[in-house]
Amino acid sequence: MQVIIGQVVAWLLLVLGLSYIANTAMWLRVVRDAMAEPTRYFFMVILTLVLGLLIIATHNVWVADWPVVVTLLGWILAVKSALFLLFPQVMGIFSGWTDRFMTTWIRAGGLLLVMLGAILVYRSIYG
Repeated sequence: MQVIIGQVVAWLLLVLGLSYIANTAMWLRVVRDAMAEPTRYFFMVILTLVLGLLIIATHNVWVADWPVVVTLLGWILAVKSALFLLFPQVMGIFSGWTDRFMTTWIRAGGLLLVMLGAILVYRSIYG
């Protein structure tokens, strides 16, 4: 089960990262919309909480190797989602950011996710 979870997370990171890079304007609108109306995103946040908890429950691997990245991502998803559900006003932190600055962060995040996803996909295929 751990291998499957690791592979799914690897591909998810790769595709999500490519989406951030290819559709930056769309992701910027999502972020702006979430700041304006955070309750519209509760269902999505609940799904990311469930994903994080599933990763923690099935892939709670603490080793000095690549599998720990999946475990850390599970914890990050779970904690971030829980904080958003408990404190939806936290999105206001980003309200002062300009569109240009946010676009830069979305693209940088996309690049990071692509690199991490590609490494994890490669490791899941070739060991």
